[in-house]
Amino acid sequence: MKKFVQRSVLGLTVIFLAVIGATLSLSKLERSNSGVHTRLLVPLLGLASAKVAIHSGTGDSTVIKGLLDGPVVKIGADQSWSATWFCEQRAHRKILKGATLTIECAGKSSSFALAAPLPAAPGVTPMPEKLLILSDIEGNIAYLDGALRKLAVVDAGGAWAFGANRLVIAGDSVDRGRDVFAVLWRLHSLSMQATAVGGRLDVLIGNHEQYILRGNISRAHPEHVYALEQMGGVASAFASDTVLGAWLRQQPVIVKVGDVLVTHGGVSPTVAKLGLTVDQLNAASATYWRHGTAAKAALDAVFGIDGVTQYRGYFMALPDTYPKATDADVDHVLQAFAVKTIVVGHTIVEKITGLYGDRVYAVDVNSNTAEPQALMFVHGTPTVLDTGTPRALPDEKQAATLRRLDLFSGADWRTLARLVRRSYQLSQLPHPY
Repeated sequence: MKKFVQRSVLGLTVIFLAVIGATLSLSKLERSNSGVHTRLLVPLLGLASAKVAIHSGTGDSTVIKGLLDGPVVKIGADQSWSATWFCEQRAHRKILKGATLTIECAGKSSSFALAAPLPAAPGVTPMPEKLLILSDIEGNIAYLDGALRKLAVVDAGGAWAFGANRLVIAGDSVDRGRDVFAVLWRLHSLSMQATAVGGRLDVLIGNHEQYILRGNISRAHPEHVYALEQMGGVASAFASDTVLGAWLRQQPVIVKVGDVLVTHGGVSPTVAKLGLTVDQLNAASATYWRHGTAAKAALDAVFGIDGVTQYRGYFMALPDTYPKATDADVDHVLQAFAVKTIVVGHTIVEKITGLYGDRVYAVDVNSNTAEPQALMFVHGTPTVLDTGTPRALPDEKQAATLRRLDLFSGADWRTLARLVRRSYQLSQLPHPY
């Protein structure tokens, strides 16, 4: 009987492995035009293929034409700089001293100001003459540059031209788009230029900044992930010892400018009832990124499912979590923070929209069908402006290159192993923070 059981188990194991092998032999790798692996298509009996996203940064003879990704810059103990960047097909490294890093890539020269992060600015400030709010840039440098030029925030050369006025990016500058580093370095540079002339630029932490600082690249562009892997891996790209990583960690999650409150998702009734101030919410975020902990109630208020980076209750109910906000809920938030208006991104709208009698403004117009708009307060009065710049997001239905998975290829087995390992790593990340 024992031998019969052993033989049965062995037989079933052989059959199982044969089925897995046969399935994998019919599977296909989907690739971007540059050769980066994007998905594994696994055939299912009687159904369409299961499509498994690949977040591990693998590819076939990859050349990403025109792409400069990075640099990842770390400050050494002797104040030298260690820089790593990716140009088209491989990573480059350099150790230097000085205030500027210049990189030649794909026939273009790019310069980066290597300055230590500015001290965290106060979260509550008076209203300037002009307050401009953009949201959900999501790695789209062409849109950011075009909008800032059209709105006269920068001059023709890309330098700050907004004087003592204020620009707030209401979260989600990162993820989805390929040019995440280009967006962050541009905003980092402009924030220093603005401060030098009495202006200010805030880059609020949204849910996607929250994701990348935790190493969650499940929403990142596959070609960006490929470049990150070539530069040393996802975990180190935005670490606290990097220029951009340190800078992002001290950015606010919410700001109060005059009688206008700006945050990424919104302030839920639950958060409003806690009685936390703008400064306390920002301190909870900064403490978490610095030490990995903070009071749970404050962390939930910042990063939880109904926290200020995640909440969508001004637009919809989330079943079994929270109802759609009422007029009374909005009134409570306004009273709790002593403001007249709340501005939020996070949830896409077709045009900048005033909700709840214009007490809430929705400004996430990050789609190809939405109006190219931005919200500006002039002497405290809101007005909607034309950015003159379409988002021009890539067509997700574009035909992809497919090839059969080769079970006799060591490279393909390594691709599968990295896919499994990265999927496991992502599954182990804490949620929601």
